[in-house]
Amino acid sequence: MSPTVERRQGRHGRRAKAPVALATAGALMAATAVGLALAGPSATAAAVRAPRGSAAWTGQFTGYGSGAWKSAWGWTSTGSWGAADVRQVTDPTAPGDHSALEVTYGAGSSAPSCTDCPNPGGAQFYTRLASLSGGSALASSTTLDLRYAVKFPIGHDFGKAGKLPGLYGGQIGQESGGNHGDGWSTRYMWRGAKGVSNNGEVYLYTPTDSGPTGYGVDLGVGDWTWPADGRWHTVEQLVDRGTGDVTVWFDARKVATFTGAASGIGSIPFSGVLFSTFYGGHDTTWGPKTTSHTYFADFSLSRSVQH
Repeated sequence: MSPTVERRQGRHGRRAKAPVALATAGALMAATAVGLALAGPSATAAAVRAPRGSAAWTGQFTGYGSGAWKSAWGWTSTGSWGAADVRQVTDPTAPGDHSALEVTYGAGSSAPSCTDCPNPGGAQFYTRLASLSGGSALASSTTLDLRYAVKFPIGHDFGKAGKLPGLYGGQIGQESGGNHGDGWSTRYMWRGAKGVSNNGEVYLYTPTDSGPTGYGVDLGVGDWTWPADGRWHTVEQLVDRGTGDVTVWFDARKVATFTGAASGIGSIPFSGVLFSTFYGGHDTTWGPKTTSHTYFADFSLSRSVQH
């Protein structure tokens, strides 16, 4: 969240090991009314490619905010904010069940820590694997893969930089923001650099490496870009707690491998999804010039690669 972060260029661009075919087992349970699906244990490895339909958990936005939706997602009120700036919408082009979450960012908005921003913007909530039936198997897995769809409207104002959802592990409140002694997170960002406003990156926090200021490490700035074309795009990250590797695919194309970047998280289990999106930074210079929106849909988790 601080504008001063450490960029670790040497940690990406290496080729991952070739996929190894392993058998997967476990039956999918029937999806709930809000699009949840949980599967039994399956044998996987970091480079194993799993069919899209074998996701261990899927989350849609039908019924967003209801008790059933919260239960299906493992939602917790701890650490959540921005409820007034999100709403469920229906989009026939959205993947999954065509439900989506629209997030609003006010003009000049930034992180919640901004004390003089004219408007609020963005939102955050955590999910807990421990609250889901079968979630403990995902929490203790060596690898976990998060996939979701995101859409930026045509002409979207990216401002200086902003956050997007990712995985987290450990205790809520210790995975970001300068307090991460027993937690970690792998959110994405868009960041302006070298004349490009929509560079992609992974914004990493770990107990052993969170940048010189404690406010995050930039991984792979510009390895891909976030298109503001009004279309849905999928982004996927596989985190390996054993090796510390973080691998990213954009629209099913591998765009980055950060070898060993998250070393030191092996003893901290996966906790769930950190749905976190806002501009910032901590002041008005980070935010959009006018009110803007981003859309999210079709979240899923698997022990192996999903695309």
